[in-house]
Amino acid sequence: MDQTLYKKKLEYGVAAVVVLIGVFFIYQATTIRSSNEAIGPQSMPMALAIGLTLGGLWLALRAFRGKVGNLKAGYGFLDSNLPRIALVVGCGALFVLIFWLFGYFVAILAGYICTLTAFGVKDKIKVITGAVIMAIVLQWLFMGVMRLNDPKGVLIDLRPYTNLISGD
Repeated sequence: MDQTLYKKKLEYGVAAVVVLIGVFFIYQATTIRSSNEAIGPQSMPMALAIGLTLGGLWLALRAFRGKVGNLKAGYGFLDSNLPRIALVVGCGALFVLIFWLFGYFVAILAGYICTLTAFGVKDKIKVITGAVIMAIVLQWLFMGVMRLNDPKGVLIDLRPYTNLISGD
């Protein structure tokens, strides 16, 4: 395979993933309550999400114009562990799905467990304990200390319980 064509395809793939993530976070930022201030609680998440989307579009434009640079040794997936990469990408997709269905706290639990399992961690006690600690700490930090929006899950709204952690 032509190395430039291979790198262009990889850049298109990365651009597509970045744009999709950016669009998802734009949607999520629209769920944050707006305020009368010029710069409210929605401003920073929306700016980051738009920046992410524009960055992905910029990557796609660079690939389209052929500005992908030289292929370096080890770049891409040719020498990679594709099953592990697929598992990690699947963990991200599972995180987004669970976030949408059940909310942030459950998504952190499931995402942490799924990712450690994908990387071959076998000690179930460490995996579960680590997931619970991570979910509690991140819930407290992001929703309690930083006061970020905690959208409810589509299936179940666990915020009455997770608010005990974040202090609401």
